[in-house]
Amino acid sequence: MAKKSTLLLLVLFLGFSYCLAAAQKTVDYPEYIIYTPSNLDPTKRHPLVVGLSPGGDAQSVINAWKGTAEEYGWVIFASKIYKNGGDMDAMLSGIANKLNEVFINFPIDKSRVIATGLSGGGMGAHAFSFLYPRLITAVVVNTGIMHEYYIGQKYRYPREKIAVFLASPADFRYGEMKRDRDFLEGLGWQTKWIEFQGGHTMAPDSTYREAAAWLTEQWALQAP
Repeated sequence: MAKKSTLLLLVLFLGFSYCLAAAQKTVDYPEYIIYTPSNLDPTKRHPLVVGLSPGGDAQSVINAWKGTAEEYGWVIFASKIYKNGGDMDAMLSGIANKLNEVFINFPIDKSRVIATGLSGGGMGAHAFSFLYPRLITAVVVNTGIMHEYYIGQKYRYPREKIAVFLASPADFRYGEMKRDRDFLEGLGWQTKWIEFQGGHTMAPDSTYREAAAWLTEQWALQAP
């Protein structure tokens, strides 16, 4: 009887712990923040948004994407270590290593990992897709451009992935973003161009939702 009671208490404790974990939307780690949507289904695999900020502001990434994450059931990984002026290769290597932890601890669909960022974070998203083509399957770039080094690596650049450009006509990077779109389309990438008003700043929530809708359509088309 004592063994049965102990087992029952253990089951109740684990169930209570699971409910707490399910209710917890934001988990703050030393090097990143994880945001899980309230509709997360632990029995299914969910797309992962890997967000980079030019100033290491992980919360700004969460704020930009959480509405989309809630609507589509996506998980957000927002880096605290990525920022302009740092060693890009080293920062992205560190993030790639941390993603291995995320894949173990959260139900992530490894075939749907999106790199995204604003400005210098967008440059990092492009670089991430180049350096880790087996990891990153799509990019969403908010008023950011490709580094000249990667543009010069045309024959080594990954082919036939998908990208969304969130661009503003008032942004000083607008023309260069068109250049980047043409570059990727020349390598067989499927691209989506979404414009918003405001210049070199974070795009509104509606553009992120539009980007997510289009990505979801592309994935459906790619499904066997």
